[in-house]
Parts: sequence; C-alpha cells; structure tokens
Amino acid sequence: ELAAPLHAADMGDLLEALDADERLKLVTLLGERFDFSALTEVDETVRNEIIDELPSADVARGVEKLDSDDAVFILEDIDAPEREEILAQMPAFERLSLKRSLDFPEDSAGRLMQTDFIAIPPFWTVGQTIDYLRSEDELPDDFYQIYVVNPTYNLQGIVPLDKFLRSKRDVRIGDMMNTNVIEVEATEDQEEAARDFERYDLVEVAVVD
Repeated sequence: ELAAPLHAADMGDLLEALDADERLKLVTLLGERFDFSALTEVDETVRNEIIDELPSADVARGVEKLDSDDAVFILEDIDAPEREEILAQMPAFERLSLKRSLDFPEDSAGRLMQTDFIAIPPFWTVGQTIDYLRSEDELPDDFYQIYVVNPTYNLQGIVPLDKFLRSKRDVRIGDMMNTNVIEVEATEDQEEAARDFERYDLVEVAVVD
C-alpha cells in the first residue's frame, strides 16, 4: 500500500535498496499496480534480475503500458529468445511498433524515439484538430507539438502547442504550420541527435527515415 503510489524514480531507488529476493517479492505483491517504468530507473543488473524472475506474460503486460521509448529501453537488454517470447504476447500493433524500433542500430535516434505522436493533415482546421484530440483515446501522455503530414506520412511541418492554443478554430493548419522543421535521421547516432537538442534548444524533434 505504501509503495504503490510511488513515482517511478522513487520506486527505482527502493528496488535498488532491497535485497534481490525482496525485490521480487515487492514486484509480485504489487502485481498489476507495479509501474514497469521504474525498471528504467535502476541499474541494468537489477533490471535483468527482476525481468528474469517474472513470467513473460507479466512482463509483456507491464511493458505494453509504457511509452515506446521506455519499453525499448527495457527490452533491448533482454536475450533475443526471451524478448521474442515477451513480444509474442503483446497486441499486434504494439508488438510491430516495438520490433521496428528495436531493428534500428543500438544508440541510434530510431532506437530511442517515441513512436506515439499526433499527426494530422494540413487541410484540417484548428477546430477539427481540437475535436479530434478530445475524442481520441490513444493520445501520447506528453506532447509539445503536432506534426503535419501528407497521405504517405511525409512530414510537411509542425505546429507548436502554444501557437495552436492561441489560434481561432477556423484557421487552417496548413496556413499556420512551421515548415522550417529540424529533423533527425532515424539512423543518426544518439550523440549527434543530443547535440541538435542542445544547439537548437529543442524539447521534441521529428525522427524521420
């Protein structure tokens, strides 16, 4: 009861402070209340010890709830046969999305990217977009800009949320989007991508192939 409400970072500290057998007992007691994002906050050895002791079905259920970048972070250190067993027990869309990210080179932007994002066509208005966001259940937990794409999902521009929220409902997205977009290649090394974030003071950036 005391551990269930903890933030993932605090849960990570708690897991690392416990003995190995106590860690597993705690995770087992928490059951579906255990937030697997806590495993991104612990040492790789601790993470692998916990994963190795849990049934693959439990791992699949926990990882499925995570943002894709956190899920990939956990899955990439698991031996391939066990990872495939976990992925096989996930819904098709989540499984294919994670496998696509895992196919990118280690330490690349594609491996680190978040695959959940908001994409809309340029002919929508601000009002249509607001109605879509209100009605759509599967939105990312956190996002800072909206991506404008053509029918083949080529990036056309972005709309920062601050600009979007200040615009009237009848304004067309294509007329307000920023077309001077900084992009990162999916195969680009993570250190190069990090330098782009620092140089251009970015919070979020498009990763493209």
